[in-house]
Amino acid sequence: MSGIDAVKKIVETEAQARRIVDEASSKAQQIISQTREQAERIRQEAIGRAQQQREEILREAKSKAEAEALQSDKETEQILKTYRKLSEERKSAAVSKAVELILNA
Repeated sequence: MSGIDAVKKIVETEAQARRIVDEASSKAQQIISQTREQAERIRQEAIGRAQQQREEILREAKSKAEAEALQSDKETEQILKTYRKLSEERKSAAVSKAVELILNA
């Protein structure tokens, strides 16, 4: 092999090496881009799931709070009925006592 042939072979090999490096670099950039897109999709899905869970937790908490408030209202109403009844009984007893005192006076 002559010196010129050897130089040509070296030049061809270097050109081929540059093409291989360029292709590898391009492929690496493509993989990086795909990985970023996939990571962003996964992130968005996770955010979506977290928001759905948050909304469900809030719905459950609201429903529970409303049920507890309704129960508290019922209990309060029952207490008020009891106090009204006691008040009426005491009022009747007081009126009866007053009438008795007036009549016996």
